Order: sequence, then C-alpha cells, then structure tokens
Amino acid sequence: MSIAVSLLDEVIQLIKEGNLERGYEICFKELMDKNHIKEADAGLALLSMVVGNHELADWYLSKSNELNQGTNVAEILLEINDSNIKKKWDNYRRLRNQQELKRMAVTAPLCRGDVLEIGCANGDLSIFIASHGSNLYGIDIDPVAIDLARHKTAQLGFDTCRFQVGNGYKLEFSSNTFDTVVVAEVLEHVDDPKKIISEAYRVCKPGGKVIFSVPNAYSIPDPDHSNIFTKEILNGLVDFTIGHDLEWVEEVPNEWIMGTLLKHNGHITHSPAINDDMFLPQPYTITKSEALVTVIIPTYNRIEFIAETIESVIQQSHTNLQIIVVDDGSVESPKDVLKPFMDNIQFLSKENGGKSSALNFAIGEAKGDFIWVFDDDDIALPLKLELQLKRFALNPKLGLVHTRSINFINGTGEINGLHDLSPYNGVLDYKLLIKGCFIHGPTAVFKRECLNEVVGWDEELIRAQDFDFWLRIAKHYEMEYLPVPTVKYRLHTGSRGSADNPVAYNEIVSATNDYEKLIYSKLYRTVQINEIYPMEFSSDEVAPMLEAFLDRAVIFAKKGLLNEVNLDVSIVRDNSISYGNPCFSAMGIRNIHNLANIAVKGNWSDQELVNNVLELLKMVTTKD
Repeated sequence: MSIAVSLLDEVIQLIKEGNLERGYEICFKELMDKNHIKEADAGLALLSMVVGNHELADWYLSKSNELNQGTNVAEILLEINDSNIKKKWDNYRRLRNQQELKRMAVTAPLCRGDVLEIGCANGDLSIFIASHGSNLYGIDIDPVAIDLARHKTAQLGFDTCRFQVGNGYKLEFSSNTFDTVVVAEVLEHVDDPKKIISEAYRVCKPGGKVIFSVPNAYSIPDPDHSNIFTKEILNGLVDFTIGHDLEWVEEVPNEWIMGTLLKHNGHITHSPAINDDMFLPQPYTITKSEALVTVIIPTYNRIEFIAETIESVIQQSHTNLQIIVVDDGSVESPKDVLKPFMDNIQFLSKENGGKSSALNFAIGEAKGDFIWVFDDDDIALPLKLELQLKRFALNPKLGLVHTRSINFINGTGEINGLHDLSPYNGVLDYKLLIKGCFIHGPTAVFKRECLNEVVGWDEELIRAQDFDFWLRIAKHYEMEYLPVPTVKYRLHTGSRGSADNPVAYNEIVSATNDYEKLIYSKLYRTVQINEIYPMEFSSDEVAPMLEAFLDRAVIFAKKGLLNEVNLDVSIVRDNSISYGNPCFSAMGIRNIHNLANIAVKGNWSDQELVNNVLELLKMVTTKD
C-alpha cells in the first residue's frame, strides 16, 4: 500500500475515533517535513469538513488530487462541504415556534381516518395528525423533506405514517381514496394553486374533508412565496375550481387562514384501498410493548369532566391497562357518571385528603409495570402509551418519559399553547430539573420500580406534589422527553386542592409557589450539592465547585429562599478570598450578576447577604 493511502487511512481512522487533534498532528508533520504535501492537504481537507471550516476545506481540496484516484470524489466532497447547499434545507431542521405548533394542534383533530398530506415537508404536522389516531400518508416534491419525515416519524415510534415523493399537480392515487386531504402551507408556493385544489378534491372520498391553510396576507413574508392570500382570494379560488365555498376555521392563529371543504357530491359503495407499496418502506420500526400499565385517576368534584377523561384512556391503542379511579371524598360522588365504565375500571373511594393522599391510597392496588397518573379533567390522545412505552424498551435506564401537551380552554376549545421542551435539547437531569418543573405531570409515565427508591407522594403538599415526586425520581433514573403531543390539558376555573386546603383558580400560581418553597427547603436540607452537580465536584478544581453554589443560589433566590441563598453565597465569598480570585467561567460571572439583579428587584433587606453579593460583584467587575 502506498504512503498516500496509508496517510489518508490513518486520518480517516482518527476521524472515526474522534481524535481530530492527532489527525491534524500527523498532517502538520508531513507539511513540516515537506513530504507528501498533497496527501497531507487531502487529510486536512477531510478534517476541515468535520470541524466546519468550510472555506479551508475548499482550499485544501483544490490543492490536492489525492482524493480523486481516477474518480470524482474531490468534486463530490466540494459539494458536500458547500454550506450554501445545506442552507436550502435549514428550514426543515429548525424548531417550530409556539404559533406554528398551535396551528398544527388546530389542524390535527380536524382529520380522521386515512389522511393524505400534500406537501408534508419534514413531517412536523404529520406527527400531530398521526398522534390523534389517523393513518398518515405524506407526499412532497422534495426528496430531502421526505427522507427527513420518514426517519423522524420512525424514530418517534409511529407505525402509521408512510411517505413518498410526489407532485400535488398530478397525484398517483385513484379518486375517492382518502378520508381527509390536508394542503397546509403549499398553495402560496406553487405557480398554479388550482391544480392542487382540484387534485386534493378528486382523491378525497365523498363525505370526506379537504383542509387548506395558507399565510394570512403578508403575515409571514418569505422569498419562496409565489402567492398572497386573503379569505376572499382563497375562497374565490376554491369556488372557481370546485364550485363550493370554504368553511372557515377561526381557531387558527391569525398569522394563517384555514378553511375546510366537505366533499358532498356522489355516493360510492366501495373506496379504493390504499396500496402501501406506493409509499417508501419505513426505515425501521420499534417493537410495541405488551406491558401492563396502571392508570391512576384521582378525582375530586370533577363529575363534569371525568367521563371524557376515562373514555380517552379506554381508547388507547395500548390496551393492556389497569384503570384505577380513586374518589378523594367528592361532595357529589362520581359513581353515577362512572356507571358506563365500571367494567373497565377499578373504583376506590376514601375520605378527602388531597391528591397525594389519594395517590398513596391507590398505589397499593397498582399491578402494572408502568404507572401513569392522569388528571380527572384532561384528555389523552390515542397513541400516548404505545409511543411512550417504546422509549422504555429502547433505553432500560429510563425511569420516566414525558411529552408535549396541548393546552385548550374549556368551553371554547381554543388552543391556548403547547407545553414544549424542544428548545432544551439536552438530557433533563436532576441539575436541570431543580431549575423548574419542566415536566407536565399528566404526560408522564414512569416505571413501577421507581417506587423502590421513591416512597410515594408527600401528603403535606397540596400543590406541586408531582414536581417533588419527579425530583426524587431524577436522583436515581434517567428521564426522556418525547416531542409528541399525547395529552390535551384542559384550562378551567374550577377549584383545586382539598376540602381543608382549597385552591381557587386565581390563587393557583401563588399557592404553587408557596408549596414549591417547601420542596426547595427540604431539598436543601436533604440533598448534598455534589449530588446535584456531580461533574462540578468530580475534580479538585475550586472554581467549578464554587460555580455550583452560585448556580444553586440563583435558583433559590428566584424562589425567595434567602436564608439558603446566604449560606451558598457566603461559601463562595469566603472561598474566593481564601483561594484568591477563582477563574470563574462566563456562566459563573453571569450568575453573580443575576444574584445582584434579583437582589435589586426583590429589595432584599438582609444586609449581610446583600454585602456578600456586592463583594462578589465587585470582584468580577473591577479592572485596573
């Protein structure tokens, strides 16, 4: 084997091992020795691509022909390295904002049965539609989008999504095939919207529905848009093409216009079957779990909502369930409302003691390998348990899986927002969880074995008992966030709490804060700081340890627990004097500024604490 090949082989192997520094070292040595410079340039081209130095990679590729070897490899690598090419598809990889998520949450429940999504892009809307129980068939003219969509849905555990490259101008499906056809954010991009409207209507079954959504006038400026729509323009276009008016969906955020079209004409006794072979195969599937799940629904004075809650649990695609409803001493017993479900549930009743008391009472009856505590006023989407149980199968270290949820206003059904942790790409570990309750309780499913480490729910807590429970689980188990909506969370003005400690709707925030103070005070006394910040205490370096105290001080300062803050700040101040100006990171310095800002806004009266914070602030801001 030639020297050139061996050098490249060595660089490639080092890249595989992640030892990029060694790769640079051997290439630079060749340059210093003035030997095999072309081969060294080829190695540096590969290294530059890996680290993102695209301009350098282009230069090295132009200098070396060692990657060609009679082929066009270098030309291909130039294309791979071209960041401008990648930018074309950046929109597929970005996170969706709240308004976009709300639009998807409005669209999904309008769909039923077999759904064709024309212009499915990267599958974000597909996930919402599939999570509501529909079979999703997505097409898009862009193969990059299709490949992203099929892998994204497979990774999340969906078995009901199929995708294929296709042109909305001429669909390759028989007429009257789909129960619902969705044309979302497509018509503004195409030269002839009428063709897509006509085709969407053609493949929709009689009695089915076509859903159109477009940006509202100039709300979302985009250089890729070819058309601007108002309600009048969109309806006129549909009426001209089909001969029917749209029915407007007013719940959609005002950045968009959404309308539905029912297909009334014609009657068919048999719809053509959808041939899955017309779609790309799924990249892979995740095996479904057959484990028993115990669902515990504590209830207190919720007879107006609980039937819908239980019905949504019974309709889960995962059917191996033990459903326990525990009445926590309701003024009016829910028994009459629950009569239709008695064959499917285990009903328990006890004197009123609060949610924690009800859960501790019911958990003794739990037989499942997994536990799901579900509120008596929320609605579960049908694939919830199926999707979450798949995560446990993939990672045995998981103790808990939580998800997105959709907030809706009782009475109107208006989508108020979504609980979405997608911006937090890291693992939700103990260190992050103590910063706030990022887990939305009704979405969480946990392993029964967690109860071996976590002994029930704290009955002193009338609010925030779930947060306390999750914190204790996080000490012993990994947690995972699944970016799929699995619960519709009902917003209403009903009272919370217990008979002895009722919490009115307008007192929820303040009451929750009060109970969270109890949780944090107990946490400070019972959990060592190195358990929260293990990495910071994994070496003998002083600065990371002190930064851990600063970080905890900021968290407790936001909760108004100033005695605990003073203890941590004093440790930082005293050790900073002893060791002499620790080399704080940018985050450590930022936390000192954060403490100073919180002190000013909170008008702290503890002069010792204020002086300690000011002394630290002076230390990191004083310059010669």
